[in-house]
Amino acid sequence: MSLRLAVATEDLNASLKKAISLAAASEVQGVRLNSRSEVSAAEATESSIRQILLYVKERQMNVAGLMCPTRHSLYDPEYLEPRLDIIRKSMTLARKLETADLLVRCGRIPDPTATPAPAEAAPSIDDQANPFAFATAPESSGPTPATQFTQLCEILNDLTRHGNHVGCTLNLQLSSYNQPLIKRLFAEVKAGPLGIVFDTATAVMTGAPVVGTFRDLYQHVGYIRARDALSDVDGAGVEVAHGDGVVDWIQFLPTLEEADYTNWVCVERGGGDQRAEDVRHGVSELKALIPDPGN
Repeated sequence: MSLRLAVATEDLNASLKKAISLAAASEVQGVRLNSRSEVSAAEATESSIRQILLYVKERQMNVAGLMCPTRHSLYDPEYLEPRLDIIRKSMTLARKLETADLLVRCGRIPDPTATPAPAEAAPSIDDQANPFAFATAPESSGPTPATQFTQLCEILNDLTRHGNHVGCTLNLQLSSYNQPLIKRLFAEVKAGPLGIVFDTATAVMTGAPVVGTFRDLYQHVGYIRARDALSDVDGAGVEVAHGDGVVDWIQFLPTLEEADYTNWVCVERGGGDQRAEDVRHGVSELKALIPDPGN
């Protein structure tokens, strides 16, 4: 088995230059960068991009994708155009950094078959005082799920068209793995390359079986975030350090080989007091489970 392991520099609690050196010390093949906080998609110069790329390659690594974090879901109307603009710029930046993967937050995929909840009429003061008053017509509660789904498809077709032009694949971070909705979404987006980010911690925290869900969705998986997590009886969950959660890495890693998955597996830690150490430990744990191809 041969996996392309990477770490996210933002997890290493250091300057970008120092974080790249720390990643090299962990003997991973790649580093994932952040297009908002580390290498600005809007402001990075050609010279600074070349310097970063050279620094990574001198340490025998490659850029393992680019993260473009946003506060809102992809189709949220608030700040929509600025959000799409920075995503397009990040896709262009990704290719300059010689990586084909951009990770963006999609949020919940709207269900186009869902029935919108009826809006409740808000009685006026006069209506409350007059028991014989007619109820006022309910006000609109915003776009329906079907409308949101159509908007999401239009946005993704626009972004993947740009990705097709610059040579970048858009990989969606999802809040859950609703397989019918994911497959319907992919059926509607055909303008360019599109993938999903499979996050083992998200699967655990949403009650989805890690291995089974990956097997069902592997054809759409373009990137893997290797995180550990715990779930509870209330349906919630929490990310934890590698080895402290319930992800069965012994079972999951061979599944990647069965699926002929060849893209990045990024070992991450989203929180905690010692993120950098947790990441290094996670890399060591996964390496110990990967058979040496020479044996």
